[in-house]
Amino acid sequence: MIKTITFDFGGVIYDYNGERLLENLASRSNGTQNDLKALLEESELDRAHFRGEMEAEELLDVLKDLVGLEMNVEQLARAYADSVEPREEMFELVRELKGNYNLQLYSDTPKILYDRVMTDMPIFELFSAVTLSFQVGELKDSPEGHKEVIGKSGHSPEEIIFIDDRDEFVDQATELGINGIKFTGVNDLVENLVELGVKLDGKFDV
Repeated sequence: MIKTITFDFGGVIYDYNGERLLENLASRSNGTQNDLKALLEESELDRAHFRGEMEAEELLDVLKDLVGLEMNVEQLARAYADSVEPREEMFELVRELKGNYNLQLYSDTPKILYDRVMTDMPIFELFSAVTLSFQVGELKDSPEGHKEVIGKSGHSPEEIIFIDDRDEFVDQATELGINGIKFTGVNDLVENLVELGVKLDGKFDV
């Protein structure tokens, strides 16, 4: 029986547009979007930032040296905020599920995005526990955060669902015995939840 449902943030509850973020950064630097994308991927600067190994100020200093980025922390926070948009239908689904299930949030997120965007979600208080990469020190392609999700829930892996938009993160959860669902849209998600025995009482019934 399912008892805990865990949601990813960017790509599930909120839509995430990484190209918009890169465009914003490029507009304040000497590099193009492609230059910045290649730099962040090859240097793993973004992964270090998301793992909490590098504060926003340090990341900005490094990017200033490498590509002439002229941006302060507040501007970076706004750039992150501009890269995500809420999915109102997901808010409604979370609200409906809260009546019968323990809900958690698990996200690869830098501290600046958590502080400035995630905590302002109108449904943030509905999550009993939040697990974040910058706190765990590992991304979702590692088992560590998933183990924290299990521990915080107080339930066994087979009683937990993890919803994410990326295959590799769903696979990592599944390897630990968690019921993984790849998010492709609300309608498909509802069907997947019902197949796992999740009870829905309102407009999301299928």
